[in-house]
Amino acid sequence: MAKREGERLFGGIDVGATKILAIVADTNGNVISQAKKKTRGETGFKTVCERIASTLAEAAEMEGLGFNNLDAVGIGIPMPVLPGGVTPTASNLPGWENAPFVKTMNALIGRPCSAANDCNAGTYGEYVYGVGKGSKTLIGFFVGTGLGGGIVFHDQLIVGENSMAAELGHIIVQEGGRLARGCGHRGCLEAYASKAGMARRMAWEIFFEGRKSILTQLVPDGNFATIKASLLQEAYRKGDPVAVETLDELAHYLGIGIANYISIFGPDLVVIGGGVFESLGKELLPKVRESARLRVFPAASFKDTRICLTKMGDNAVALGAMALARRQFDEGTGRSE
Repeated sequence: MAKREGERLFGGIDVGATKILAIVADTNGNVISQAKKKTRGETGFKTVCERIASTLAEAAEMEGLGFNNLDAVGIGIPMPVLPGGVTPTASNLPGWENAPFVKTMNALIGRPCSAANDCNAGTYGEYVYGVGKGSKTLIGFFVGTGLGGGIVFHDQLIVGENSMAAELGHIIVQEGGRLARGCGHRGCLEAYASKAGMARRMAWEIFFEGRKSILTQLVPDGNFATIKASLLQEAYRKGDPVAVETLDELAHYLGIGIANYISIFGPDLVVIGGGVFESLGKELLPKVRESARLRVFPAASFKDTRICLTKMGDNAVALGAMALARRQFDEGTGRSE
């Protein structure tokens, strides 16, 4: 299906440590086509950029389109993005330190490109197209291998003067607590409210404390960091004590973190996403809410914030990046640097 007369189309790309998802969508966030590839981050910066462009090309070609049919392209990546489109750090992708990402993608795609941290983009996607429609201040949390998030205040992403702020998973909730391997600090929220954090606790309880758990049957190799959310759901709903205690602890600490952000920002909406909450939101969300309610100050402010699950699933980052690119394009810049 070729582009219709007057139709405006944009590209949106979610670049993760393991996979690339590219979509073509219209201004209302309707996804017309999509394609996926493995990231293969070990191949280095230039090759991954070429894979990003080829993934978007595949998505466009499914509908008989080319890059020239897209007004602009937005890309979410798992690291901060400086105003010049440069990536200052890269914990998951080797060779990306101080890389000219946006300049490279502009050259490969030939259309105006912009980039944002993936969790910032996902939060903005929920704000524009998802459960956050109509909200004014939205805070998003995404529970994955780590814990990412973002803050939208009156249509603007809060990234700080250094463009690296809103690392919501890295506030300290337990001084001297567990090691957060992503940053090397102890007691980060991420060390308690992420799959990596849960994996370390489950391994400790099973292998060091000798507790019995069906998790050893569900994950025979003992690598709980890669456990699927569906298996966590199975263990939790069967009442496995290690799974229940670990996931309830996640909800407890995530509630503490949310309470801190409510007390600081007073948002009207907090959204929680990621595979764990897609599978166990019914069980865990009430526990998160109660943990937050007990810690918000002033206590009366809690009633002004709605805490709910995200709506958009896997497309949140790509659509959020696309929405940011569309806004930038419509503001007349047509580029991100």
